[in-house]
Amino acid sequence: MTLESLIFESVASSELVQLQRPVVEIGQPTSPTGKINICMLALDLGTKAGYAIRRRDGTIIHGTQAFTPRASWSPGQRWQRYRSWLVELIVANQVHAIAYEDVKRHVGTDAAHVYGAFRAILEMVADAHNLQLHAVGVGTIKKSWTGWGDASKQAMLAEARRRGFRPDSDNAADALAILDWAVSMESGGMVRLGDGSLPDPQSVSRTRRAAKGSGQHGLAQGAA
Repeated sequence: MTLESLIFESVASSELVQLQRPVVEIGQPTSPTGKINICMLALDLGTKAGYAIRRRDGTIIHGTQAFTPRASWSPGQRWQRYRSWLVELIVANQVHAIAYEDVKRHVGTDAAHVYGAFRAILEMVADAHNLQLHAVGVGTIKKSWTGWGDASKQAMLAEARRRGFRPDSDNAADALAILDWAVSMESGGMVRLGDGSLPDPQSVSRTRRAAKGSGQHGLAQGAA
């Protein structure tokens, strides 16, 4: 029995998390160099967490999971629920790597504390499962997805819908954008999400220009 299991053994996963139903779509990876051979999870960290998964068969799962505290919860229940949900997501989908949005500026102290807690638990769970973590800046994601580094939430949602997805929130749209970036990096050979190497900025730019020139737009939904 591991230290992690000793800490959390008192609360069963089924008692902690009632999963909100995700959207399952058949995605076709259209990055220039084709398919990737890993299962990737993308996360938009927060109380209403956006997530998107690209399985090895090309299926894309996405949705939003809320961890809004209730009056009946003890102070630690939000974090235990988040941890259990994350572990279940990783194990059920056999995730190999995780990309997440690296937020440097927050609207207030409380928001910064909450983000830090979600990120710390993500790091702990990833370490326990021997998964690579890759942080990507907010502006990088927005520009990669829409062409604009300061794109609004509505613009991120609109782009997801333009590509044929049906996100249930702007957080899910952000997760799809993070996933698109991560798939592009992996399939383009600029970052191997299994070995922790970092992309070369000029290579990233060249691949993006090539994709636009050929009419390809990253993740695109097929028949649902």
